Amino acid sequence: MTWELPMTLGLSLGLATFVLLAMHPFVTYPLSLRILAGLRHAQEDKCQAAPIDLTRELRPKVAICLCAFNEAAVIVDKLESLLLVAETYGPASIHVYSDGSDDKTALLLEQFRDRVDIVISNERLGKTHGMKVLLERSTSDLVMFTDANVTMDNDALLKLARPFADPHCGCSTAKLRYVNRDEGATALAGAIYWSIEEFVKGIESACGFIMGVDGASFLIRRSLYHAPPDDLIDDLYVTLRVLIDGKRVMRADGLVVEERGSTNAKEEYQRKVRIACQAIRVHRALWPQLRQLPGLLVYAYISHRWMKWMLPYFALGAASCLLALFALFTTPAIAAAGAASVAILLVAGAFLSIPGLSMISSSLIALAGVARGVALAYASDRAFTTWMPANSVRAASDAQPRNRSGRSDQSVNS
Repeated sequence: MTWELPMTLGLSLGLATFVLLAMHPFVTYPLSLRILAGLRHAQEDKCQAAPIDLTRELRPKVAICLCAFNEAAVIVDKLESLLLVAETYGPASIHVYSDGSDDKTALLLEQFRDRVDIVISNERLGKTHGMKVLLERSTSDLVMFTDANVTMDNDALLKLARPFADPHCGCSTAKLRYVNRDEGATALAGAIYWSIEEFVKGIESACGFIMGVDGASFLIRRSLYHAPPDDLIDDLYVTLRVLIDGKRVMRADGLVVEERGSTNAKEEYQRKVRIACQAIRVHRALWPQLRQLPGLLVYAYISHRWMKWMLPYFALGAASCLLALFALFTTPAIAAAGAASVAILLVAGAFLSIPGLSMISSSLIALAGVARGVALAYASDRAFTTWMPANSVRAASDAQPRNRSGRSDQSVNS
């Protein structure tokens, strides 16, 4: 028929376009960034900051801030680790906010009150609110943000501070590694995705502009801290504002922090819904300022951030084009049967833990969570100001406490 060739070409073009869009944040973007970085020097700074002296006697004061909700499984190990981190660095104070915890978190924190600034809130107001409270209570040149379930070496803060010897540096971050990739398909899929994400961040760091960081462990100049609204996630908002202020966001050399990923597909789905919704809400809040950045940074932001969250929709578009092409060359009934067969295989892979299929199923479940989170951010006022920590992560941590500081694994919360 006369319409078959144009239809085939149109669907093929659509398929290729959606595939390229889906690949761009992880393949063509980092490749293009390497090329562009070689052709252009780092952008001129809009503001100036004095370099810092990292000799022990002259190190700038750091406030280490941590917000916790129901972290009884890990909070003692975390505080003991942070005390060693602060001792290794020198002039550092530790500040902890318990955000309406209804487990033993607040009780366990009491043993540290003589060494740590502790705020116990009986009302749950969210991580962003808690961090703002801690910033108001502390005085320091630099501020470190970290999460309760993240483990790090004693010299972590010292390594985070080193990039600030460059006056253009406004924020430094650690490389995050998931340590339980062998604990099922969900954990493996999450670890593989995050290793790709860290690869891209490594290329961005070499250019001086990581496009937002996670809350595992990062350090900023207090002068560059902009308090986010309570309904926006603090780590992405705060670190993107550093770029908006004309400063660099860099990875600290040789610093790797660790945490466990979720091993439960339902928890990972819910986590992806929350993270995607929070990210798009930050995007909508900051886009008027982000689009005023130099062209290379706008390109990097759209490529790494916005297009990454659109990935499930690109994948859906590619799948739709592929299914339509299949129907065009066979029949709609055969195409529908083929799609149903693939769906059955993926469901079986998820429930029967079939190698390969189970990881694909876990990845698709995570993508579905991202799609829902993006839709919620654009179509509703859902904010995820508060959320529940992943039980599969904390339960394992409680059963076998971990540390990277060379100290005993004995914990007083046993």
